[in-house]
Amino acid sequence: MANVNKPFGFSPVKSLVGAGQFQTNTYAIASDGSNTYAIGDAVMSAAGADANGVRYVTKWGGATTTSALPLGIIVGFQEPNAGASLEGTSLTLEKQWLGLSAGLKYAIVADDPYLVFEVQSDATGITAANASKNAAVTVTADDTSALSQSNPLSSTVATGPAVTATLPLRILGVVQSPDNAVGAYAKVLCKWNYHENGIQPGASGSVVSYLAV
Repeated sequence: MANVNKPFGFSPVKSLVGAGQFQTNTYAIASDGSNTYAIGDAVMSAAGADANGVRYVTKWGGATTTSALPLGIIVGFQEPNAGASLEGTSLTLEKQWLGLSAGLKYAIVADDPYLVFEVQSDATGITAANASKNAAVTVTADDTSALSQSNPLSSTVATGPAVTATLPLRILGVVQSPDNAVGAYAKVLCKWNYHENGIQPGASGSVVSYLAV
């Protein structure tokens, strides 16, 4: 049976360290007129913080530079805290993403640098020979036309498996599931090849990356 083309972005599975459980932290998202935000999107640090010192993040565009390192994966959203009031702003539960210029919001982010996550590949797909290679990603900044009540998740997909050391993802294998197989739109397990909390010290400022075997 052919794989179904239904991207979901990055979906955390486990951590490579500790007991296998991954941690999350809360970050602020300033009103953004350029990016939508959905569960499964990756974010990176942005300058500054909200009035209470909660760090800002912005949507990660898939770049492979030390100035745009991924920090983590969105797994949920929160409205701003009501402060002294017992009655806070209602969370619109039927809308599970942030549209353009959505105002100040908060994202719950799986920010473990050793995170293992699933992601769908694109039409080019993943072959058995691509296991242990690296991969790029395709990220859509403004996903307004794709997001809907029936399709509320990120459209980010993995693409271009290769041995190139600077690619952001490391492929750990194809997800073993009856509804998944090697080929177009295959779902794969991946880890970060580099991460904001995984910079190696040195004058060159190089990031953590791995060549495929």
